This record gives sequence, structure tokens and C-alpha cells, in this order.
Amino acid sequence: MQILATLRSLLDPLLLFLSDDPVLRVLQVVLIMTGALVIFFVFYTTRDILRRTHSFLYMAFCIVIVAALPVFGFLLYLLIRPSRTLLERENDRILREFHDEHLRRKHDGSPRGQKKVRKQDEPSLL
Repeated sequence: MQILATLRSLLDPLLLFLSDDPVLRVLQVVLIMTGALVIFFVFYTTRDILRRTHSFLYMAFCIVIVAALPVFGFLLYLLIRPSRTLLERENDRILREFHDEHLRRKHDGSPRGQKKVRKQDEPSLL
């Protein structure tokens, strides 16, 4: 019981801005939670769009649309954002180059970095 009294005395100054009316208090808590959700959406969008494009105008547009239209803007952002991050695109490019080079070597029949020896270039035993 002593702990609850101490905890309540610590929280009382923080709860002064809340109304004494229970209905208004619930409304205030809902507004605070909605504000926290909007801030989360804006931070998530900022972090995500920085990983997906280099275009400053596209970044600014996405962040503003989410900040101006919180829930609808976030859903719209999820529809218009680039499908892959810059790192995923770079990894795909590297893998594609490696795969193409592997297929080229396999087709040529020569290992990497070596010229294919033609029949006329081989030394004769005679």
C-alpha cells in the first residue's frame, strides 16, 4: 500500500493536465494516443523512404502526405513507395552481374580470367 501511495504522489503532477471528468479524461487519453500514432507514422515513413530512394522531392512528398493525412496518408504511402530498398537493388545488381558472368564463363568453357586456348595456339608435339 505504501508503494501505491508513493507512486500516486509521483504521478499526480504529471496527471494535472487531465480532466477530472472521466469522459473527458478518456477523450484526452485517446487524443494523446492518436498523436503518438501519427508521430510513429511520420518517423516510420521518414526512415523507410530514406532507405528506398535518393530523390529529395519524393522523400519530402511522402513525409508531408503522411503528416498531413495521418492514417490515409500512411496507407497511400504504402501504395506509392518503391518496392525495394536501395540495398536490395544493389544486391540484386551484384547477383545479376555474378550470374551473367558465370553463364558467360560456362558458355565460353574457360575459367575466369583465362583466355580460351584455341586449337591452333596449342604447341605441337612434332
